[in-house]
Amino acid sequence: MNLRKLIAPIYVVVLLVHCFLLWSEQLEMACITKILLMPLLLLYLAEALAPSTIKLKLSTRLVALAFLASWGGDIFLLYTGNLFFIGGMLCFILAHFCYIILFINIQPFKISNAFLPIMGGIVVLVMGAIILNHLAPKLGDLFLPVLVYMIVIATMFSSSILISCNAGTKQFGINYFVPGAALFVLSDSVLSLNIFAYKNVFLGVIVMLTYGFAQFLLAKGFKNYLLTKPTV
Repeated sequence: MNLRKLIAPIYVVVLLVHCFLLWSEQLEMACITKILLMPLLLLYLAEALAPSTIKLKLSTRLVALAFLASWGGDIFLLYTGNLFFIGGMLCFILAHFCYIILFINIQPFKISNAFLPIMGGIVVLVMGAIILNHLAPKLGDLFLPVLVYMIVIATMFSSSILISCNAGTKQFGINYFVPGAALFVLSDSVLSLNIFAYKNVFLGVIVMLTYGFAQFLLAKGFKNYLLTKPTV
């Protein structure tokens, strides 16, 4: 049996178990399942990240760095307090910068393909502005860091749409990168509302479900792209 083929279903099972633990408020066990998620995706990506499968090393390093940074963010957000929140945010900003660079390397920005990405970015910024306005009284000193993060994730979503604007890469954009980026935006939007406003167990489950499948779609997209077009 090829163990590599088991990693994806194992990841999904761990994610679902994690969500059940959150729902049942078994938080100590949920901490364990949470920190397993990104290492499992790195194992899932191992075939695509192997030196023998790709001509240029920059892409593999950026993909690995994105998921390592996300893992760091997951660990920081296990703890409460502004410093841990900012640490987690910085980790995810690094991950998003990696995604942005990778997306633009796959499909560079051109005037001819700018409309949909720009509109997508504007939609996320407007949605973020509404949430930010709602949370502003509760953010305090975190207002500026959250604003910066909002701009970065809007840029990440916008750059993911670029990939769907080219016939040669459209399948990767539509099947993986755009839905993955959209789920990431949704996850972070609900996360901010849950941390600063509602503190609801169900919303916590929604955050992890959307985040978990966002990262899985991005990982699957990068794996398939790097294995079929290894000159990115």
